[in-house]
Amino acid sequence: MNTSFFLAVSAARYLFCRAISIMLVCLLWCCLNAGAVAQSRVDSLEKVLTGAKGIERATLLFVLSWEYRFSNKDKALQYGDESLQLARQLNDTAVIASALNSISETWLNFGDYEKAEKITQEELPYARAIAAKKNLLGALTRLGTIEYRKGRFDAALVYQLEVQREAEKMNKPEVTGVANLNLGLTYMDLKRYDEALRYFNIALQAFEKIQMSAGIGASYINITEVLRNQKKYDEALATAQKAEKLLIAAGNNLHLGYIYGIMGKLYGALGKRSEQLLYLQKSLALSRENQDDFMIAQNQGDLGRAYMEMGDMQTARQNLYESFERAEKMQQKTVVIEDYARLRDWHLLQRNFEEARRFDDLYNTSMDSVFNAKMAEKVADSETKYETEKKELAIRDLENRNRIKNLQTYGALAGILALLGVLYLMRRAYRQKQRLAEQQEQLQRNTIERLEAEQKVVALRSRLEGQQLERLRIAEDLHDDFGSGLSKISLLSEVAKKKAAATGELDKISGAAKELLLKMSEIVWALNHHNDTLSSLAGYIRRYAVSFFEDSDIACHFDIPDLPDIPLSGELRRNVFLVVKETLHNALKHARADKINIQFSMENGSLQINIRDNGQGFDPAALADAGNGLANMQRRMQQSGGSIHVDSRPGEGTRTHIQLPFTSSSNTPA
Repeated sequence: MNTSFFLAVSAARYLFCRAISIMLVCLLWCCLNAGAVAQSRVDSLEKVLTGAKGIERATLLFVLSWEYRFSNKDKALQYGDESLQLARQLNDTAVIASALNSISETWLNFGDYEKAEKITQEELPYARAIAAKKNLLGALTRLGTIEYRKGRFDAALVYQLEVQREAEKMNKPEVTGVANLNLGLTYMDLKRYDEALRYFNIALQAFEKIQMSAGIGASYINITEVLRNQKKYDEALATAQKAEKLLIAAGNNLHLGYIYGIMGKLYGALGKRSEQLLYLQKSLALSRENQDDFMIAQNQGDLGRAYMEMGDMQTARQNLYESFERAEKMQQKTVVIEDYARLRDWHLLQRNFEEARRFDDLYNTSMDSVFNAKMAEKVADSETKYETEKKELAIRDLENRNRIKNLQTYGALAGILALLGVLYLMRRAYRQKQRLAEQQEQLQRNTIERLEAEQKVVALRSRLEGQQLERLRIAEDLHDDFGSGLSKISLLSEVAKKKAAATGELDKISGAAKELLLKMSEIVWALNHHNDTLSSLAGYIRRYAVSFFEDSDIACHFDIPDLPDIPLSGELRRNVFLVVKETLHNALKHARADKINIQFSMENGSLQINIRDNGQGFDPAALADAGNGLANMQRRMQQSGGSIHVDSRPGEGTRTHIQLPFTSSSNTPA
């Protein structure tokens, strides 16, 4: 044996306990989707099914599939597949999501994680599309469990964080309970057991309010794990016995198998070997009854360890190799790593040093590939008990060497090598622990800062999207309600003019309606966020100018190149358009021109708009007291970060130059 014995045991125990905790949360999310139904109720549903059709039949099928997900794999899959096929024919997204949920949950419960993952990934887009969030929470939690069991901890954490965010949006006791379970698991990962215990108790209280046995049982199981980690074995055992009583009454054999496994470990820690074996065997029997290959492999490994500690090496070997072969076949990395450590220690005790070294290399390689800086901190410190056991083993080895003289030389050499290995591993473990602690602290700070930044970005994006949707809604309402009304007024006035004698009042009504309709069109254009680009602004000015001069004697010419697709705000677009509009209005009303030219260009990162007419021009000094038109135009451009310059002389026409600079880094108005 060497120093990595207890490091391996601590790491492997952590992997298993964390995997079980996550799976409990996964199963608990699934319990939120439907309540338990008595067997008589299931029988009644199967009778009703014979006469059901359409969506009613599809719904009954997935409910029956859900009820059989723990007890009868064949029936659960049969009903689930039939529900899925019918739901797809009916194109019902909600029932498709529920059927996939039940099928994937069944595969997970019966240990086929590859199929469970594939079907859950198929379910995920349907779960995101429907209003009910329970399907989404169940799918995300299930994927987190699968990723964790495969050793992909970073991917598992992504799903767990999304579960937590979605749960916070729902104000229900059962969801509150699960959210607090997740928080408790996070604190348990950080070994902050007092805080973890507080959150588990909050979850327990939430589930007790609604008498949700699955949630109460899951809370008890996690509380037991915290107390066991705190070495409060008697208190942990009392809590485990409460969970055992509750789960037996609820008929939840799956969770009952988990608590039996934990109780076996507790009795082992208390030195009660017969009770340890009894409860580990109970857990193994329930695992086989539930067809749960993961728990079968784990229980066989735990039994192998127990028999090894009791000195029954043959029975230990049988259980350890059966656990190892089953875990390898299922690709359950957490159990495989733990079995590497167990088999290494078994061969060390049997003095099979070559095999022990082989399993030690496999263990170290696997741990290096699975544990990153964040996960390595969670490996428990070496137990002081190891030093006592090491010394006792050395004494027994010395006694054996004294009795078997022909092995004295080899035994002494093995003792020296073992001692050197122990010193080296202790020194390396101490240095690694220091480095990993520093890396973990930095990683936690970086993670907190990144999550806070992501939350701010999401909040800002939501507000912007809400503003854009509100602008679009207002534009659509103006267009649909006021636009149709103004168009009707304009049309009726034209009809009235034809039927009655021409009057100035009807002309005024018609003109006012057309003018209001044009102004409303401008407002709708300004509000619609789909028009928030420079190219849209140029196109709208072209269309407006053509329509504006259509019934006049002025020929309008354009010089508009391909402009970059630069984003502009609605307010900025409207200010620039109103300035151009005022310029065109002045040309038509005062210039007495017959030609006007509108030119767009981009120069040195600025938008340049030049408007020239060949009219009679004016004296700018004489215009200073004539009105507020030019002052309003200058004010609008200043608000937009740009400028306007009007150059005119009597008899030489008028030139209006508009400039709007853009920043070089973001291509947005300065």
